[in-house]
Amino acid sequence: MRPRIDPQDVDEFAVTPAGHAYARTAKESLNGLLADRPPPNVTRTIANHPALLAAIQPLMAHVAGEVLPARERELVILRTAWRSQAAYVWAHHHAAGLFVGLSETEIARVASEDTSEWTLFEAALLAAVDELHTRSVISDDTWKRLADRYTEEQLLELPALIGTYKTLAFILNSCATPIESWLERPAALPAGPGRFC
Repeated sequence: MRPRIDPQDVDEFAVTPAGHAYARTAKESLNGLLADRPPPNVTRTIANHPALLAAIQPLMAHVAGEVLPARERELVILRTAWRSQAAYVWAHHHAAGLFVGLSETEIARVASEDTSEWTLFEAALLAAVDELHTRSVISDDTWKRLADRYTEEQLLELPALIGTYKTLAFILNSCATPIESWLERPAALPAGPGRFC
């Protein structure tokens, strides 16, 4: 499918203030994994609305940080991608999940309603994504399981992370943003858990 909004040209983007900001954060993100790659299509698509990119880019950089443990962060992003049927996010964070220690088997299990093979805490993280997706609130039981381990800062970070990636899913899915050609063998998005996933 052709993009509804084309990502901004790499060279044009590089000379913008957002391009300079991206170059700085790419060196730090995922231990520099993205530093030698062109700016991703997500950033260059949103760059067509410079004020929006200026507003969202710091949030994207923040939630990619270390407030939540990397493995848990990627688990949550993958679940959000699956629930949102966001192929772009799934492809990128499949690679990121492997980078931070999730196995192929674990990533495949993210796309399942069955949480019995996860730890109780990991199952609570997945439940938090599901509950926010369907009801816009984390239930009392799930909150209690999360609060047994997470600080207040982390409890605030979690819905912000999920919400940020839900917003990105809205944008990327609606713009038909293509997955980068440099992403080797991008993982295919598993089918969602029903029509209204």
